[in-house]
Amino acid sequence: MPHTRIALAGLLVLLLCTGFIAANLSGQEKHEEFWQLVETANDILAGKNLEHAKRSIAQGARLVYGVQFEDLQSVLAGEVPNCSLADSTYSGVMINAKTNVSEDAGFLVLKTVNSDNSRVRFHTVVFMRDSTGEYKINGWHTGEGGQ
Repeated sequence: MPHTRIALAGLLVLLLCTGFIAANLSGQEKHEEFWQLVETANDILAGKNLEHAKRSIAQGARLVYGVQFEDLQSVLAGEVPNCSLADSTYSGVMINAKTNVSEDAGFLVLKTVNSDNSRVRFHTVVFMRDSTGEYKINGWHTGEGGQ
């Protein structure tokens, strides 16, 4: 009888540990999609992988660029003169991000700085899960540059 209790206790510990590990792995997998969105935002800033980035932008997403209010897809396609998010002169990015408790919406605040620190630019990116459960960029707000 004592051996049965020890075996049951061991089995219980094993099941709890397995559940804990599975929950942690599941949590990491859940956040992988979020970090892919961060990578997509960085790609947009670097002006690369834009065809892939376009798939991460919600239909009707808007960009506030200084005093301009533009369609984000059109900006990425280069159809809006004097309005671009791509900036190959920056050397660093600071990222601040947060989602709501249900993780169906959130924001990123990105700070880009050029190599001599003479130009700082902030970007606020708002994202939400769409009807398929994928994160999509719904809005982007940035200054035109400068200090």
